[in-house]
Amino acid sequence: MQNEWMSLTDLADARGISLTEARALADREHWPKVYRLHETFVLAPRRAA
Repeated sequence: MQNEWMSLTDLADARGISLTEARALADREHWPKVYRLHETFVLAPRRAA
């Protein structure tokens, strides 16, 4: 399984969840995070097709 960096906003859009739920998911799964000025990026695993 490959991982890819994506913003929390993109993660929320890709999974059909709210930004708050995306942030909670990243915290719960302990995904690495990078904080930028206006966005947070997480190293999230790709979803299986």
